[in-house]
Amino acid sequence: MVVNNNAAAVLLILSAIAAGREVVISRGELVEIGGSCRIPDVMMQSGCHLREVGTTNKTHIQDYESAIMPEQTGALMKVHTSNFKMIGFTRSVSVSELAKLGKRYNLPVIEDLGSSSLLPLGQYGIMDVPTAADSIAAGIDAVCFSGDKLLGGPQAGIIVGRTEYLNRMKQHPLARALRIDKLTLAALEGTLRLYLDPAKACVKIYCFAYAC
Repeated sequence: MVVNNNAAAVLLILSAIAAGREVVISRGELVEIGGSCRIPDVMMQSGCHLREVGTTNKTHIQDYESAIMPEQTGALMKVHTSNFKMIGFTRSVSVSELAKLGKRYNLPVIEDLGSSSLLPLGQYGIMDVPTAADSIAAGIDAVCFSGDKLLGGPQAGIIVGRTEYLNRMKQHPLARALRIDKLTLAALEGTLRLYLDPAKACVKIYCFAYAC
């Protein structure tokens, strides 16, 4: 599913999946993205209740598990800190760990990748850029990322994940308010078609004159 930007994607996911309930997220991932838009503010607008766990520099899987309450917890959430890095005495929970915890408690797990690519870019020196495919393979239920930035297309928010949750989003009242227009759709289609040939995408989008 595609909406007008990634902040809108986060808003729609939370509204459709966990409105009125708590969403558990690490303190170290309560980021501010472009335009002074902050994850806690988006969460509040979605009708969810923020449940912070861990500390700024260290969060463990036990922190998430201790915060789960059957009648109150609506989802577990992970946010990729794509605009900055914390180094040194740090610890974060991997997507696979969080996905396993969600399955154990029958809770949806959401990931906001922010700026992401459809191709692994480590060999070109662009490190630590997770792909939506990696997150889905790890068991994440709903993943969102920007259509512009590293993807190379127009401004948009792309949502992938389990059909059950995507259907909820498509039927949500916000879906129409956040939808993209036809020009954006055409530009995004043109961009995504380049990715059918990874070598062509490397040249046309990333300006790398050799095959991925």
